[in-house]
Amino acid sequence: MHEWPLVIFTLLVQGSVGITLFITFTLAYANDSLDTKEKCRYALPLMLTAFIAGALGLMASTAHLGYPLNAFHALRHVDSSWLSREIIFASLYLGILGLATLIALFTKRVWTILLLIASLLGIIDIFCMSAVYVHSSVETWMHFNTYWMFYGAALGLGAIACLWSLATHPVLSSQQVKRVAITAVALVIGITLCRLVEQPLYMGYLATLGNSDVATFPHQPLSAFEQLSNLRLASWVILIAGVGALALCVRGHRINKRLLALGSVLVVVAEVLLRLSFFSIN
Repeated sequence: MHEWPLVIFTLLVQGSVGITLFITFTLAYANDSLDTKEKCRYALPLMLTAFIAGALGLMASTAHLGYPLNAFHALRHVDSSWLSREIIFASLYLGILGLATLIALFTKRVWTILLLIASLLGIIDIFCMSAVYVHSSVETWMHFNTYWMFYGAALGLGAIACLWSLATHPVLSSQQVKRVAITAVALVIGITLCRLVEQPLYMGYLATLGNSDVATFPHQPLSAFEQLSNLRLASWVILIAGVGALALCVRGHRINKRLLALGSVLVVVAEVLLRLSFFSIN
């Protein structure tokens, strides 16, 4: 399926940014209670995961190009092209994250300021990535829903990585683990609710297009959207169940790994299915 490179690219890069955001937040929150070795022990595995995910995502992004070796031409027209801006900010994000990871590997010190810069660049990158599709000629993409979807996936995947790190690398105190875990779960619940509340607006927007004479050749995004209604419904049910499992995994001062595993699988599956539905326009 021609959608897979875009699905892999967007989810991996967004997941990478989400992980970096949660690393930065956790280190800033527990800064005074962790020494240098503890910070590195907590952050380095996540930094490596975020960097590898981002790098693989950028590699996958070239798979949908007719001539991947000519991908550098997309950097032209930065002043007018969201694609050029997205590539630049993705490269800057991955470069700063890679630098921070190398420093941590060789010096065993985590430079939080570099992670903060990478986080900000990642947030901008996701905005540019969303704008690429919002400013396209595909009706089902040209809505604020695209921003909600992309940022929601970043927070959801980042939160999952954060929870797993807290459950498997108990560097923080039990009280800190609970607070960070609750914050991560609360953010996932909040962004999921926002995405659900926004859906009626999105469907209303699509309804206005369905009553018009707008056509995008050679694609039929509205027809594809209607044909995938059962897939989207199943995806939302799976996502809600996954978020529910994540919410239940935080009990007392410990994280229930079984519920965390269940929630993680369900959320990832749901995001993949939603993204497939998003990119299916034929």
